[in-house]
Amino acid sequence: MTVTVDIPQQTLDWFAGDQLRARVFFEKYALRDLDGSPLEMTPEQMWERLAREMSSVEETEELRRIWYDRFLWLVSDFRFIPGGRILYGAGNPRKITLFNCYVLPIKEDSLEGIFECAKEMARTYSYGGGVGVDISVLRPAGAPVRNAARTSTGAVSFMELFSLVTGTIGQHGRRGALMITIADDHPDVLAFIDIKNDPERRRVRYANISVRVTDDLMESVQRDGKFELSFQGDYFEIRRTVKAREVWDKLIHNAWSSAEPGCIFWSNVKRYSTSEYNGMNVISTNPCAEEPLPGYGNCNLGNVNLAQFVQGEFTPDAQIDYEALEKAIRYAVRFLDNVITYSIIHDRFPLTQQKEMAAAERRVGVGFTGLGDMLALLSVKYDTDDALELIDDLFHRIKCWAYDESVNLAKERGSFPKFDPEKHLQMGFIKERLPKELQARIAKEGLRNVCVLTVPPVGSGAALAGVTSGIEPIFALSYTRRSESLSQSEFQVFHPVVARYMKKMGISSADDLPDFFVTAHQIAPEMRVRMQAVIQSHIDQSISSTVNLPNTISPQEVERIYFLAWKLGCKGITVYREGSREGVLITEEYAQQRRTGLRPKPRALMLVGKTYKMKTEMGNVYVTVNADDEGPQEVFLQLAKSGSSAMAFAEAIGRLISLALRSGVAPEVIVDQLSEIKSSLPTRQENGTVVLSVPDAVAKALAMFLKGTSQPPRGLQGNGPSGISPQNDQQSPLSPIRQELTHLLHAHGAKVSGELCPRCGEPLIYSGGCENCLFCGYSRCQ
Repeated sequence: MTVTVDIPQQTLDWFAGDQLRARVFFEKYALRDLDGSPLEMTPEQMWERLAREMSSVEETEELRRIWYDRFLWLVSDFRFIPGGRILYGAGNPRKITLFNCYVLPIKEDSLEGIFECAKEMARTYSYGGGVGVDISVLRPAGAPVRNAARTSTGAVSFMELFSLVTGTIGQHGRRGALMITIADDHPDVLAFIDIKNDPERRRVRYANISVRVTDDLMESVQRDGKFELSFQGDYFEIRRTVKAREVWDKLIHNAWSSAEPGCIFWSNVKRYSTSEYNGMNVISTNPCAEEPLPGYGNCNLGNVNLAQFVQGEFTPDAQIDYEALEKAIRYAVRFLDNVITYSIIHDRFPLTQQKEMAAAERRVGVGFTGLGDMLALLSVKYDTDDALELIDDLFHRIKCWAYDESVNLAKERGSFPKFDPEKHLQMGFIKERLPKELQARIAKEGLRNVCVLTVPPVGSGAALAGVTSGIEPIFALSYTRRSESLSQSEFQVFHPVVARYMKKMGISSADDLPDFFVTAHQIAPEMRVRMQAVIQSHIDQSISSTVNLPNTISPQEVERIYFLAWKLGCKGITVYREGSREGVLITEEYAQQRRTGLRPKPRALMLVGKTYKMKTEMGNVYVTVNADDEGPQEVFLQLAKSGSSAMAFAEAIGRLISLALRSGVAPEVIVDQLSEIKSSLPTRQENGTVVLSVPDAVAKALAMFLKGTSQPPRGLQGNGPSGISPQNDQQSPLSPIRQELTHLLHAHGAKVSGELCPRCGEPLIYSGGCENCLFCGYSRCQ
């Protein structure tokens, strides 16, 4: 049980009583001595520490004084929010990394390679860093091995090992973070997509997972074509062809139902990477996917708070202070470059290879937060063409300032060691996205950093500053925020910029707010994706951003969002349908809905539907699905034995499903919940499909209705319940021999039980005190 930490009154007063902001500062980032006693009570003390530590690596005393003042201006008033590891680690006497995350390679397809990676993970976590790892190098399930096992358990089987390492190693003020990725053509990709689908969501619970999706898969999906899954081992090769939509539909369904896996458009990542040479080729991403990285590459992050650079807020003359913003961008590039030098001097890397890669690449990630607030302060509505035009121009300027400053640093301090001007100028982002004059400067003067820009999620940092996170819109005017890393687990939050507007304008009700206070669930998903795509065109690394969706959105709409993101050049996309899993942020509307319960709409006077007949262990079940223009609204079940206790339960299932449908629960959710519920006697249908139980029959009927098909999906085929393959004639009418045998049974008074054989569907008879099937040999007593 977590004990709630007492927050000093001085800290609470500084944050005007805001418990969330005060706790984020005091519990996560305020400096403490080795005994755990706090040394900082207010952010001013933290800002002074950051400026002092990061200016300490300047070469002369004069430069140290100059850059102390400049860095202090930069971090003060939350103009610039360094990454959480920098906030916590700079000047800290403990062994703490200042880099948020690293990617670790699995060096070879072997147990030694797997456990070496797990060991390096543990060491990285012990310093406070997060980890990304790609398992595509590991052989798939069923592949041959030269040990006692004979065949491999597969790449996916080792995900739990990596997850448990993440959950085991403690980190103060944050939870260990892990990203596991896999290539879309790996033979284990379907198992990977489903790995978290256990009912209690306990498998691989300490990891984010994402599929590296290529243009090949997307184009195959578009033409409804085939897609090859393959793996090349040292002494074997595995190839298997599937329908591209089998992979894609499973990915979309799971993103809709549980927000994972994420989708990384790997072809876009590689096409616009700036480091695809000299051993810097990216292989996976950090846990939030904003940083594609090479093996042992790092996330060195800090975020410019755009909301702090608006003059004349909420007035017709409101505008961006471009002069101050340019200064902040340039100072931020130098600040993060100094973080690398500081970390090398003070040996703040968990592994030697990580230090070597940081020194060789000098990768920095100037990120951004408060964009949603900035637009509101400018009275610009987030989901408009005006907003997109403004943001396009803004991030073009930011890109040019940041790269120009990296060139200035190269001129002063030298280029990053792996820099090759000829190769670097051929990188997609440099060649296509930078102005010609900047390319010329890079060719002449060099470049200090292999990458410069990114967009992290900025969760805790944004909460600390009291602004919108990353490039997200305002999530909600008020909401519940959950935290696993603070001693208080839930906070009721009223968005600060909204409160500022209401106070300034003398408004007492949120109903009187202007329309530019648009929130996440009010924004059309397409506009949300367009905003991400515009910003991505000016960011050399990637963007961590989640499209927040209402609970009622359909899988088909999620698919449209994903396709649009790919076509517009995004490097990844993540969606969160409210309620699909326990989230960090919960809107008041959804919380109220959960508290008060759903209110089903009344049944329409007339509904149109279909009835499906299926065999089950309890006899034939007839499932009727009725719908209106909005989709299925009710389900009725009829068992062959009406009036029995079983029929009562069947009627109850139908009523509850109907209630859920009329309350707005998506029918796909019901299919997902009822599918594959098992009984003692699965039953084979005429097309070879096995129905596992009455609930499974309902799921299959509802799925058929949604897809407009007349046959249940041909799942679970092959061996029957007892391991006997179905006969070829089970999909045909009774053969003449069967007809004759049935006639003889009746002629000799054989007692027919009234039940059907679960294997072949023929009538069972009583024989020798047991129900037996004379057609396929099945017996209930065996």
